[in-house]
Amino acid sequence: MPFKADKALDLLARAHQHGRLGHAYLITGPRGADLMDFALRVLRLVTGRERHHFEDFQREGLYILRPEGKSRRIKVGDDSSDPNTMRHFIHHFQMRSESTLKAGVIAEAERMNDQAQNAFLRTLEEPPAGTLFLLLTHNPKALLTTTRSRVIEIPLLPPEGVRVFTAYEQRLLELLENLTVRSSGSLGAALALKTEFQDILEALRGEIERDHKEAFDKEKDHYKQTTDGSWLKAREDQVDAAIQAEYLGQRGALLDLLLAWMGDVARQQVGGEHLDLDSFREATAKLAQRWTPEETDRRLRVLRQLESHLHTNVNESLALEVAFIQAFGR
Repeated sequence: MPFKADKALDLLARAHQHGRLGHAYLITGPRGADLMDFALRVLRLVTGRERHHFEDFQREGLYILRPEGKSRRIKVGDDSSDPNTMRHFIHHFQMRSESTLKAGVIAEAERMNDQAQNAFLRTLEEPPAGTLFLLLTHNPKALLTTTRSRVIEIPLLPPEGVRVFTAYEQRLLELLENLTVRSSGSLGAALALKTEFQDILEALRGEIERDHKEAFDKEKDHYKQTTDGSWLKAREDQVDAAIQAEYLGQRGALLDLLLAWMGDVARQQVGGEHLDLDSFREATAKLAQRWTPEETDRRLRVLRQLESHLHTNVNESLALEVAFIQAFGR
């Protein structure tokens, strides 16, 4: 269950007070949830030091690992002297004295490649005494299952009234907003909407593939002289799995947005004041007037069923076509 930041911090304070603080936390939340600010508050809590900037903690021993380069990846690194890599990050804590701050923040943790995550997992098996790790990500599903199982997840809610959309989410919202001015209820209109939604998904997958393949190409150039073909095949499989995991996570976010939109239509029909997408209140109100409550309920059920079907091995395009015809074609 997601928490407001203050509530989550209160729970951590109690754990700290009773000596039950974990050594690794995964801080998650939608875009709009300020994960870095929460990490700063956690550091103040566990150290008892009133520092207002990460730079102050860094001077005292904090290590922040971030994605770097055009590929925006966090790599494992060649050895512990390779800066801004996982091996350098781990070595930093192995060499810290007990008198210094032993805390590490991994920003955009979903950008760790599999080798970096596996190296980090080995550290979590026997973490240096007194060390606290904070992993931050808006897309936890992109992490390896084993990584997620070894840390304590703290899902955060965004601040009241704050919601930040990706470019793809914004495109979907524009499509949905256009429902108020375009003809609906016909097979052609439903298929057109499905095509536009699928265009968004294809553009999303294309961007994810380019991102991962660019990083992989650089790895191949680096390792091709020192490794055999079996490494290349295994790494290709890892990259394909990472692409699929990130795509499914972001596709799921788009489906959640679609359900939130339709849910707001239903809420407006019964006079509900709280909406998930308050800035689109006027658009969902128009649809609430156009459709009967029974029609809205049917559309919602179809979209929930679509979400369920997409968790199976069903053909994505076919599932979308059937669902959009049923939800928007009549």
